[in-house]
Amino acid sequence: MYEKEFRLLEGRDISLIELGRELENITGYSIIDSTGELQRSIALKPNFDHDWETYTATYRLNHKNDFVDAVFTTQKGQKPERLKEVPVTIQLLSYISRV
Repeated sequence: MYEKEFRLLEGRDISLIELGRELENITGYSIIDSTGELQRSIALKPNFDHDWETYTATYRLNHKNDFVDAVFTTQKGQKPERLKEVPVTIQLLSYISRV
């Protein structure tokens, strides 16, 4: 649905608040929470050599039950409360429509 626009954001370093604004511009719908709902992804087989951690931010749209999932990485050991302020690396954006 918004694949071309999402691909332009993937790989960029951007704060979650800025990402929320970009998603509003792309979809044309306002977002309920400007930073999304954060959830850390835990690997089944952790690699302790990695210096990054993976998270998912779910941005709920004020349009039916649609939402956007943003998978991003950040420096290992980053405090969760700071994730909303510091730039993160966007890995994948997915638009999910619940009809």
